[in-house]
Amino acid sequence: MNYAISDIEAAIEGWRRRAASDEAFAASVEACALARLYGAVIVYGCEALADAELDDAQRDALQILPTLPVKKSSPPTH
Repeated sequence: MNYAISDIEAAIEGWRRRAASDEAFAASVEACALARLYGAVIVYGCEALADAELDDAQRDALQILPTLPVKKSSPPTH
């Protein structure tokens, strides 16, 4: 599976919402793993990352994605 930056952002938001506090989220293994991944995507300008490119912590943190509600796109504005 390939993960786009929007997938990483959704996973970060999902874990943030599940955390008891901002401090708890910031100290979590998931937040640290996703922060490293998000930073790498930005620095290297990646369009997407393959599952094989992730470390175990990043892969585990992204497992939240199937549990998140699907975002509906807003209609375009003119």
